[in-house]
Amino acid sequence: MLQKKFINVSQGKLSNTQLLLFLIVLVGLVLRLAFFSGMGISDSLTYSKTAYDLGESKGIDPESTLTLSTRLGLIYTTALSYKLFAINNFSSVLFVLLTSIGSIILIFYFGKLLFNERTGLMAAFLLSFFPLDMVYATKLLTDIPSAFFMALGVYLFLYSEKVSKLKYSMGYLFAGIFIGIGYLIRESALLIVLFFIIYILYKRKIKKEYFLVPLGVLLIFVIEALIFFSLTQDLFFRTQASQQVLAKVVIANNYYGRLDFPTGLFHYPYIILTNNLISYFYIFIFIAILYCLARKKKETYILLFWFIPLLLYLSFGSSSFTQYLPFIAKARYLTIITIPGILLLAFFLVGKGHFIKRVAMSLALILLLTSVVSVYLREDRNLLDNLNIVSPYLKGLDKPIYMDSRSIKVLDYILKYKNEIDARRYTTDLKIIKDAYILVNKDMIRRLKESNNNTKFPVEIDNPLENWKITKEIGKGENRIIIYFAS
Repeated sequence: MLQKKFINVSQGKLSNTQLLLFLIVLVGLVLRLAFFSGMGISDSLTYSKTAYDLGESKGIDPESTLTLSTRLGLIYTTALSYKLFAINNFSSVLFVLLTSIGSIILIFYFGKLLFNERTGLMAAFLLSFFPLDMVYATKLLTDIPSAFFMALGVYLFLYSEKVSKLKYSMGYLFAGIFIGIGYLIRESALLIVLFFIIYILYKRKIKKEYFLVPLGVLLIFVIEALIFFSLTQDLFFRTQASQQVLAKVVIANNYYGRLDFPTGLFHYPYIILTNNLISYFYIFIFIAILYCLARKKKETYILLFWFIPLLLYLSFGSSSFTQYLPFIAKARYLTIITIPGILLLAFFLVGKGHFIKRVAMSLALILLLTSVVSVYLREDRNLLDNLNIVSPYLKGLDKPIYMDSRSIKVLDYILKYKNEIDARRYTTDLKIIKDAYILVNKDMIRRLKESNNNTKFPVEIDNPLENWKITKEIGKGENRIIIYFAS
């Protein structure tokens, strides 16, 4: 049987496992495109603008959100995508989408390496419709690509431990390089050091090859420092910028409530139990963890060394070097433990127990259905649609147009950073505005208020003046965009 499979592969034919993996990847791709999220209205815009500026050799904008503008791994790949495919919603998220699909393939090989092909296929199947991954696979954000490269580094490390017989064990070095690339995309990739510390303590030995992992990371640090020196004349620009932004956020809005003690300690447990992008999966992931611990399934310990410490650090650790600042509680930050979590669930579902075998596929199908429904019901897909529709009208106006700062950024992106309209931020008192247009983007204003309670807008936004005449209206209800002319 094995010989037959080998012959099929050597003749260019797919084995059953390869065919199933291909179909799973195809399902994952179709689902991600069917529920395409598109550009966001916050961090995504900063990444896009920075990518455009660097692609045009304009450097880093000092007025941008610096901690976002320093994530070169995402910014340079996006800049390349813009060069190849121009600026549009698809080119903006292409790199993220590719790493999401890559994660489906990678998790199969994780399952195959640690357990068997059945577990790998089940894990790939589960990840193909995991709601968190489906939603963020088509958003210009750092979470998925950073988690992918971090996980690829862990895979190469474990592969080198279990299989590789390369004379100089270069797999360890490349493990560090890929983790470093994950760091280039998002700093939280470095939390994987917790896994390596616990793994070494568990093994009770340190091989000389292990030092190649931090060496690989160090190589990326050096490359990054040299790039920043060429851009800003500061080798440590990224570190200083990120710490400055953290300090500003704390002052501005109490760090999203995470500094409130003791309620701030329960933000991540609350998200895990209530966020429909992760809740259904995480309930069963925790059941799988309890099962593995109770049955002392030592083959799963490697995944537990990855999942549990990183989850605990996200929940209670600090994101600052100089003071205790816990991570902002967001579901997407949990992507760094998606692969070990899904693998643990897959191991549980393909277990040998008769009961587990009987319910495994039923449970998987229930998760598939709830995942698709959860993603379908989300309101944060295609957030730029109304501004896309109204942008040609705005281009035809020959007078200043006042609007909120976020709508200005969105229109800048939609118009491919060509400055084709005279867009200006709201003044404190709109009564003084004459012979100009005022754009009121109700959905954008609502979202800005929700994200930061300190955000204030002129009272005239909700109470238009008598001399304001509506010239254009797009959308319905609280999603409307209204354009007034102030005579």
